Amino acid sequence: MVTKVEMFKKEMERPKEIYEREIADFTKRYPALGKMTITERPDIDVQEYIFSFENLNRTSRNELDRIYLEITDHMDEFSRHNDIEKFSKWAVIWI
Repeated sequence: MVTKVEMFKKEMERPKEIYEREIADFTKRYPALGKMTITERPDIDVQEYIFSFENLNRTSRNELDRIYLEITDHMDEFSRHNDIEKFSKWAVIWI
């Protein structure tokens, strides 16, 4: 028997690939960001996808907040244009 979270994960495979590729490409422009790590946190019937970045060079909180807003704005717009808004709803970005 397939659980709801397993069905959700299967449905999100392709959107996750699209989102992951775009966020990796987009964030290359920020030298303050280091390695990206993706953590999947399952719930009862859905799953969160956490995209976390290392802070390099002791970048200030203000600068990281600015970068965070630029990334989230871009990824929201990208998700709308690529019809992956359902995935984007469960994607979390941490810096």
